[in-house]
Amino acid sequence: MQTTQSPGTRAWITMFSLAFVWGFSFLFIKRSVAIFSPVQMLSWRMTMATLAYIPFAVVYWSKIQWKYWYYFLAVALCGSAIPNLMYAFAQQHVSSSLAGILNALTPLFTLVLGVLLFQMKANVYKVAGILLGLTGAVVLVFFNAKSAVSGHLGYALMCAFATLFYGLNSNIIGSKLQGHHPAAIAAASFMLLGIPSVLVMIGSGGWETAMTHPRGWEGLGYLAFLGIVGTALASIVYFDLLQKTSTLFATSVTFLLPVMSMLIGAWDGESIGWIDALASGMILGGLYLARK
Repeated sequence: MQTTQSPGTRAWITMFSLAFVWGFSFLFIKRSVAIFSPVQMLSWRMTMATLAYIPFAVVYWSKIQWKYWYYFLAVALCGSAIPNLMYAFAQQHVSSSLAGILNALTPLFTLVLGVLLFQMKANVYKVAGILLGLTGAVVLVFFNAKSAVSGHLGYALMCAFATLFYGLNSNIIGSKLQGHHPAAIAAASFMLLGIPSVLVMIGSGGWETAMTHPRGWEGLGYLAFLGIVGTALASIVYFDLLQKTSTLFATSVTFLLPVMSMLIGAWDGESIGWIDALASGMILGGLYLARK
């Protein structure tokens, strides 16, 4: 069972920082799948993340308890490989806004799976916070004319199903890998998938696409951000947040992603309306309740 601490100022700053990084990740996923196939994009992203983890693996190698290799593998698959591949396929057909709102299902799956499989204790505040935050995220997308929610239902459900794996991953780290250094968890997880990722990247034509596509180097720039910043560095920070607060609080970062998408749109020249402000308030209110 996971032990939790009340989140302080540092935890909130960490959460908003992760939302900033992952908010841009949806934009870069959308741009990269216009250049690479979903499999190529995933394999490049995993390869770059693995390369970024090599220094951490060297430093923390003695602290990695390899007897838990199956948990490390589960973290790599459920926290990165499987959901990232689903989002890569889905964002060829659905908008980034829709992908962001569906990512907000992560705390819901975290709570459900935590109660059913990991002895998580839920209370009325946590449930109310999740429902309020999720409602705010839905309002932000579906009542904002600029979000232009579109796409096939099957691909939208693919995004939703990906968050189930995120929820499972968060519970594994929060309940099964307590006491392991976040960098050791991340490094061990990606070392297990490093060589397969390189082989898939080459075998799928990812290297050839990067070298021959007119926008290949531009695409590698997006993938470098996704792999090094959005996956490698952000995962270490996220794992640390999971261990120092709670799985429910940490996964509530996904409620901020629709808000971050709105702010990115404003930075790109879009206006912000009163519905945007109302929905953002609901999301932040849900975050406050979920931490209780």
